[in-house]
Amino acid sequence: MSTLDATVMRLLSRSAMINETVVRPDAELEALGMGSLEQIECVMALEDELQIELPVADLRNLRTVQDVIDAVRQAKQAATSG
Repeated sequence: MSTLDATVMRLLSRSAMINETVVRPDAELEALGMGSLEQIECVMALEDELQIELPVADLRNLRTVQDVIDAVRQAKQAATSG
């Protein structure tokens, strides 16, 4: 697991107020108890900590932890290449 993956999962666990050990890439955000408010808070925390901006259009497609990791990875790549 990369440092980026671990950071995303740590921030997701904080936003969902759950133990980090239950956050796995295949876990669905809704199953982790993350409603839309928690997801927004998590996105804001990710953007602040990682100095990225997640496109609003991408946020509607975030269903699993892996979806969030992939979106963050793409945003970081876009930030470094753009």
